[in-house]
Amino acid sequence: MEHIKLFEPITIKGLEISNRTMMPAMGLLYTMDYTMNDRLKAFYLERARGGIGLMTIGPLGVEPAGSVPFMVGLYDDSNVPALRELNDQIHAETKTKTVGQLLHQGRYAHSMFTGQPSIAPSPIASNITRETPREMTREDIKNTIKAYADSAARVKAAHYDAVEILACTGYLINQFLSPLTNKRTDEYGGPFENRTRFGREVIQAVRKAVGDDFVVGIRISGNDFMPASHTNVESSDFAALAEKESVDYINVTGGWHETNIPQLTSNVPSGAYVYLARGVKEKVGIPVIASNRLGDPDVAEKALRSGACDMICWGRPMLADPELPNKIKEKRTWEIIPCIACNQGCFDILFGGQPVRCILNPRCGLEEQLVETPTDSPKKILVAGGGVAGMQFALTAAKRGHDVTLYEKSDRLGGQLILAMAPTGKEEFGRILQSLTDRIAHYGVKVLLNTELTPDMIREQKPDVLAVASGAKPISIPIPGVDKPHVVEAWDLLQDKVANIGKNVVVVGGSATGCETAHTIACMDTPDEAAMAFLTYHQAETPDFLATLSHKSLRKITVIDVLDRMATNVGRTSKWSLMKSLKLSGITLKPQTKLLEIKDDCVVVETPDGQETIPADTVVMAVGAAPVNALFNEFKDQGMEVLLLGDAKATRNLGDAVREGYESALAV
Repeated sequence: MEHIKLFEPITIKGLEISNRTMMPAMGLLYTMDYTMNDRLKAFYLERARGGIGLMTIGPLGVEPAGSVPFMVGLYDDSNVPALRELNDQIHAETKTKTVGQLLHQGRYAHSMFTGQPSIAPSPIASNITRETPREMTREDIKNTIKAYADSAARVKAAHYDAVEILACTGYLINQFLSPLTNKRTDEYGGPFENRTRFGREVIQAVRKAVGDDFVVGIRISGNDFMPASHTNVESSDFAALAEKESVDYINVTGGWHETNIPQLTSNVPSGAYVYLARGVKEKVGIPVIASNRLGDPDVAEKALRSGACDMICWGRPMLADPELPNKIKEKRTWEIIPCIACNQGCFDILFGGQPVRCILNPRCGLEEQLVETPTDSPKKILVAGGGVAGMQFALTAAKRGHDVTLYEKSDRLGGQLILAMAPTGKEEFGRILQSLTDRIAHYGVKVLLNTELTPDMIREQKPDVLAVASGAKPISIPIPGVDKPHVVEAWDLLQDKVANIGKNVVVVGGSATGCETAHTIACMDTPDEAAMAFLTYHQAETPDFLATLSHKSLRKITVIDVLDRMATNVGRTSKWSLMKSLKLSGITLKPQTKLLEIKDDCVVVETPDGQETIPADTVVMAVGAAPVNALFNEFKDQGMEVLLLGDAKATRNLGDAVREGYESALAV
């Protein structure tokens, strides 16, 4: 579709913004000592050059007790010169306008990093840090409000175009707003008006610090998605109060970090949370910005056309592709590196204490280190295997000027990516395959499908470089009965090669593949999203009946694994959602369970309580894979440059495969 609204300019209190896209603040872990450094500067500059309309450089800590060394501190003047230099460069080179976001974590702050107890409206333990904060005194409140104001003045001094107050995601202002975390009995607690007082006073102090002409925004939770906390109604009411206190825009995101409602995972439908912005839009007259799962340009355009919002936020999509706005505007959509909401390189790695990456963009956070330069000596390169590693290698090598031919023995590219996008809720992964396919075609990679690269072909063509990315194959375990006709591979089932699936199903292997296969089987006899939306819209059944219908499978499905935990290779930000889905679907998980034998109608297993049998009309094997690397072994010592990539080398996740293919191609 035509992306017209996305590139309409918008003016917020005299600030002219070239288009309707905004990059929100993101925790990146690119600094370890509160400072603005060259790595952060390179990250932000690349995305400003990519055409984003409004870009948040932050979050910025307002005081040490509510900050962390991994974010830039603005509780003193030390970072102002570096921020000013960055903002001046962005303004000189691009049309991008910049926002400084002010953050205080409250009870989410961890004493291990701050060296002091966290503070919050009430001494209620944090589910994030497992620590109990100190209840803020009136003097604490006064000092913290002043810290917001002082930091806001520094934002202005650093030549930002706007300042944004963070009041969402369960952080300090949100903690004052919510009855879950605010049990105070003074003027800052109790009824709604009192619980909004701290937030309103922060806005007042910030406005006074920056003056009437400077843009002040606020980022709120459109719904806390926490039991007995704020819904979209209360959040919208607070937005209206914020407008009365002179806020110039409302940036709406989803719930708290603690919520058990998926916000950002790939099973969240694109645009699912636009309604949160719409609820706010109904109660305010200032611009409203929508967030979460809007990376698809068509979905973003439709959200803007609907009138539910005035701008849209692209966070993770700008990690995946810093040129996303320019590519859309210039109709280079074939070149977009899509965010698939996998969370593997961003949130998972962040919560593991490592700097943010993107599994589809190896340069994310390494903009100065990984630079694609044209080759001075073009080489003839043959690639064996059209999985992710082979495709990424071929693409990058061709972009650099090499002559690349890719051989794939099956009738389609993708390799194990085809399996990754098959489970229910993982359809978004198909965008990766489409993107890679479009890009290798544009850059002239010659692709031969249904053609296996053989040793004779290699000897005849005499390439300068042979890249072996021939993938892996399922392994078999020596169990009696494993060759029975009702035993199938998870890979075959996910590729729709298994027509008959019995009422009682046992999945052997509790990895990501096994658990996602089990969930896919459970969803086969439940209505899909479109059907559920139709039935709900027309009130065809009661809400309780529809809820049961959406979860209940006709099959009895059991997942067994010898390990003591399931889905150990699933990232923490996605695992809880997967486990929740398995539970809702009624799937039985049996860790510490060893398969002993497969019989015609059951499996025999060993558990901590002894042997038992589990009924099984179908047994699905998901016990791992082994590399296929015969070509590498044959040619590695024959005088040519031979590379081994992806699963052909060892078991790889998607990010490893992309990075290995990319970095190997930079080196040839």
